[in-house]
Amino acid sequence: MENSDFYEAECFLKLGLYPQAFEAFMALEAGSYECTYLMPCKMALNNQLTPAQLDLLFHDLEREVKNSNPRATYNYGLVMEHAGNQAKAIQLLQLAMDLGIPEARAALSRLLMKGG
Repeated sequence: MENSDFYEAECFLKLGLYPQAFEAFMALEAGSYECTYLMPCKMALNNQLTPAQLDLLFHDLEREVKNSNPRATYNYGLVMEHAGNQAKAIQLLQLAMDLGIPEARAALSRLLMKGG
């Protein structure tokens, strides 16, 4: 994803301008053919999002799960695990595995071995 919008979003992130970075990354997802929500999910994993931003992200991710988007489902599962919602994480990682994401099996196994 080598474009000026992504570069600008990354610059915001590196400068610690998290609200601007989140807005920019979400705008990129809205215009993307294959949404993964990778960068907004990474920001969630790094505790860089406000509760309102998390709500917006989760709303969009729920839509992607309903649309059987494998990569977005996997990323959502990782965020749910990080947030402590083990039941939702297990559900999402299982679904991502069923949708063909190879690393979902390892993530699900790690979660279950931790006593999820």
